[in-house]
Amino acid sequence: MKIVKFLGGLGNQMFQYAFYKALKHKFNAVKADTSGFNNYHLHNGLELEEIFPIKLDIVSASVAKLYNPDFNEWHHRKLRRILGLKGAYYQEQQEFYFDTEIFKDVKKKYYWGYWQNPLYFSDVEDELRKDFTFRKSLDTTNEERLIQMRTHESIAVHIRRGDYIGHELLGNICDLNYYQQAINYIKEHIQQPIFYFFSDDIEWCKSNFKNLEAVFIDGNIGVNNYIDMQLMSNCKHQIIANSSFSWWGAWLNTNPNKMVIGPKKWIHKNDEKDIGILPSNWIKI
Repeated sequence: MKIVKFLGGLGNQMFQYAFYKALKHKFNAVKADTSGFNNYHLHNGLELEEIFPIKLDIVSASVAKLYNPDFNEWHHRKLRRILGLKGAYYQEQQEFYFDTEIFKDVKKKYYWGYWQNPLYFSDVEDELRKDFTFRKSLDTTNEERLIQMRTHESIAVHIRRGDYIGHELLGNICDLNYYQQAINYIKEHIQQPIFYFFSDDIEWCKSNFKNLEAVFIDGNIGVNNYIDMQLMSNCKHQIIANSSFSWWGAWLNTNPNKMVIGPKKWIHKNDEKDIGILPSNWIKI
């Protein structure tokens, strides 16, 4: 058996589901461990099954404990020896990089990580797009927005502030200069663009992008926050933040001529030019 640990916000859950789906494509027994959400008070908890028409194959709590070395009582240790699970726990070695050995390893494994590299799920891309179909109908306001986005040269701009302000690893990467460069690039290549701003600080966006043909999206908060991703995915082009939430908004965009702009630096501890999270045909600034 192989088990994938699920944790984090919606964007992270989607990467983990994509990894889980890819494993299912290669191996017979693959299950999800969602126990980390039992006492998880960040974001909106486990959202996948609420937002998308998917059903996780969830491992039992007793089996998950056998694979997870965090549970270290004597009977767990004894059963691990008997069942050959001592080396089953596998934590992601390098974030954002594709580990070519994962799909070659037939042994029992418990995977802990985020798996944020599209190479992990390139073989199941079509299935994922079906799985990541937003299943709930939009309200009148958002339906009108969606129609406008499909009608015009719409550019989704995602700006994440909130928990990113002052963040040691993720903060101050997608700064005002990044967005100005990205917007200028769009203006040079797209005629009559209309910029749709999505943010957890929409007032900051209004103050800093006054001179654009722009629409500032608000109102999709709490458990309805996912609607911002849904709307972003229906824009014709995207400017994303170093955020898995806006990454998926861009990836789900089915426009064959889409232009996606993302930051060439995703996280402060990674100084490499290309760490792999951005597909090769996305533009890096």
